[in-house]
Amino acid sequence: MSYRVLIVSNFFPPHTVGGAEIVAFREARALAARGHEVVVLAGAQPSERAPACSLDFDTYEGLPVYRLAMRSLGPDLNFYWPAAARRLKAVMSSHDIEIVHFHNITGLGANLIPAAKACGRRCVATLHDHWGFCYRNTLLRDGGALCTNHDECVRCQSQVEPEAGLHLPIRMRRDYVTWCLRQADRLVSPSAYLASAYTRTGFPDESFTVLSNGIDLETVKPFPKSPDPEGRLRFLWSGYLGEHKGITVLLDALTQLNRDQELQSKWRLMIAGDGHLRPALERELRARNLNTVKLCGRVPRAELLDIFARTDVSVLTSIWPENEPVTLLEAIASGTAQIATRIGGSADLVEDGRSGFLVAAGDAMELAAAMRRYILDPKLAVTHGARNLERRDRFDESRTIDQLEAILTESQRQGPAPSGDPVVICGTGSPPEQACILLQRVHEFSPPGLIPRFLWHEWLMDGVAWKDARIVWLWDGQPSESLVNVALRRGVPILAPITDWTEGLSRHYSGVILYKTYLEALTALRSLLSVPSLLSDFSRAARASSIAATVMAPRRAFALRSEAVI
Repeated sequence: MSYRVLIVSNFFPPHTVGGAEIVAFREARALAARGHEVVVLAGAQPSERAPACSLDFDTYEGLPVYRLAMRSLGPDLNFYWPAAARRLKAVMSSHDIEIVHFHNITGLGANLIPAAKACGRRCVATLHDHWGFCYRNTLLRDGGALCTNHDECVRCQSQVEPEAGLHLPIRMRRDYVTWCLRQADRLVSPSAYLASAYTRTGFPDESFTVLSNGIDLETVKPFPKSPDPEGRLRFLWSGYLGEHKGITVLLDALTQLNRDQELQSKWRLMIAGDGHLRPALERELRARNLNTVKLCGRVPRAELLDIFARTDVSVLTSIWPENEPVTLLEAIASGTAQIATRIGGSADLVEDGRSGFLVAAGDAMELAAAMRRYILDPKLAVTHGARNLERRDRFDESRTIDQLEAILTESQRQGPAPSGDPVVICGTGSPPEQACILLQRVHEFSPPGLIPRFLWHEWLMDGVAWKDARIVWLWDGQPSESLVNVALRRGVPILAPITDWTEGLSRHYSGVILYKTYLEALTALRSLLSVPSLLSDFSRAARASSIAATVMAPRRAFALRSEAVI
């Protein structure tokens, strides 16, 4: 049976091709080849011809592609974009889409997932990095240290500015992205590592399916290795030239090898890739007299695969925990020995001592030692490459597509189910400093086993979002009356500071709880979230008061003004 599937990815070939984009394209092409009607919605860099929010249409290798010029990739704006949700709904409606498969959506917005879910579509999201709980994606802090506590986002950035003049704690951004991801029917993780990283932040184990991206074995041919005519061991490093890829570590290791007289004229390395560190890398290669290293920039993938045929060892020096690096899959499929850092999903793709070597992330000395072993014993590289050829069928992309097809087309969940995390809707102005401090440290005071999600009210004024709402927490004394009305009519208690307005509100509506200080607010939050019966009592009181107010309201309160009809 065929289905109408929409693939959503912030970038898509032939523009800005990275590992996630390659995967999105290959899966789209494979599903189309199996008879499904596949459409792509991709982000694009804005230009003078196509400014932000403009939607263009083209085809790429037979696939219809809508390209939406993105407004920003910065953390303030890349997670929530109402205009992108409207474009998504238009594309779904135009093609009568049944299933939406999300890949990287940084820049398009996490809100696309609940938007698609609200339209009744089945939603599956493949995770390619840590974006669901780390705004930097890499888990790297300033200086390159690896973050081990996902609740400490404030150490990297204290707040975001989603609109001019509005400053919200960074935690609220993280909570919103997490909430959106949990609206998906199924989350797919290409590595066991990444799935475990998400579950450690509160995602339930049962929401994940671990499924390798696989590799197209028809494209990546097996290459039994033959000696280099020049008698040198051939290394290949490919990827984005950025700090998180361990460029400085690679340079230091190469410098050590270059100084070793025993290794002179016995090795060479090719660097394939581009990025913001390229000018600095070119300078360092000259300054360190690394003449055995060739920097060839970005190369087409077909050419890169030809390079693998002439490579003995593929090297990956990432200092961040990658998910399932494509370059390691390509090494396996081509029969190339591997060196990779012992971190993230890379450790699952290298059989240490059998298909290659694992080294400590950031350790130039250990990296140089592993490379030296291959240089002094070229037959070892042949042996490890042969081992990769033996196991390449395990990563056959056709198997991945079989399982992905089953995931995409399994029975649709009937309606949006609660995410399981209690939601505290916050508003309405920028929070005062005391509230910000409380929000950033609230995990230290939360009831055991509960992970409250604090979400900005303007992101959630729809039925899908309110299903998880437990409390509305007001920061100012005279908030939007529409927010208050929605909360009361849905039976959601309101926590508000004491003012003349809120005291009047509490006299008319039983579901209003007042506080003098933010410590009192924290106590009330903890009590309501940890005692279900107490929360139920306040919810019933709020709903009953709202119904009574509606019944007693004068008839003219329900009449539309003539200008409102137009």
